Amino acid sequence: MYNYLSRQDRYGDNSYKDQGTLTEWRPGMKAQRKKKSGGNIYIPFPGRVEKIFKKTGDVNLYRLKTANPISYSPGQFFMVSLWGVGEVPISIASLQERKDTIEFCIRKAGFVTGAIHSLKEDETLWLRGPYGNGFSTDSVRGRDVVVVAGGIGIVPLRPIIQWLIKNRTDVKSVTLLCGSRTPDDVVFADEVEEWRKGGIKVVVTVDRGRSGWTGNVGLVTTLWPEARVDYKESVAFICGPEIMIRAAMQDLFFFGMPDESIVTTLEAHMKCGIGKCGHCYASEKYVCSDGPVFTFKEIKEFALLEGYNT
Repeated sequence: MYNYLSRQDRYGDNSYKDQGTLTEWRPGMKAQRKKKSGGNIYIPFPGRVEKIFKKTGDVNLYRLKTANPISYSPGQFFMVSLWGVGEVPISIASLQERKDTIEFCIRKAGFVTGAIHSLKEDETLWLRGPYGNGFSTDSVRGRDVVVVAGGIGIVPLRPIIQWLIKNRTDVKSVTLLCGSRTPDDVVFADEVEEWRKGGIKVVVTVDRGRSGWTGNVGLVTTLWPEARVDYKESVAFICGPEIMIRAAMQDLFFFGMPDESIVTTLEAHMKCGIGKCGHCYASEKYVCSDGPVFTFKEIKEFALLEGYNT
């Protein structure tokens, strides 16, 4: 679930009113919002851009500060908007450390995201959320964990990486297999050493190297031997382009990893974020409210990706 939305859905009613207050969140909970008197779950609240970090040529990390406390979990998302421009679903890019701070990592990919990239520090973004179910961390305790990221797909996985570092003693090994188009497109290249110091084995590969690049070149799915785990007893978190997700899930299935241990987050066109508008409806599931995080078991059972069904 990244920052993509059809042109038709980039425009709409931008009348902002008072928002409801958020409930407390736990991993796996669905989006809820307590209503204030006169509140509206469709109405955004402001977040001040506290800091902007340049990550790649077309990707910025935005640290926002909110007036009121918010609570969120890894894998959830917000509907992010600019007054008079439009709204897009954006994955949360941070583990919650402070109640009034959140980070989004946004690629300049279209009309709305291009406008967001023109923002400066101390200007305002508008937020609705958090929405979605998020990653459950219950199943990882005492097991090896493999995180597989392709391109900008590392963004929704960053909070789970941060959680794994914070709770490193609760799991066996943690391996991050990260693929990008070029060395310059590795979104969190500046954080790799910090992750390694936190006890994570990080292996990076690129589609196309450059002069001086001594790392891996090739698909991220060629890196499986680097994990050195018993895949039958491990857990995997996957995010990236759909073709990569398909290939990774299929490989892990053949390695004997249980379907319920293969976890991914799906992308869909969204408008409301709460399962009302039907834009993201797929085979009895709303990606925004039932997901965006699904297991391979659910993907096959509900045919959430074409070609996968029971």
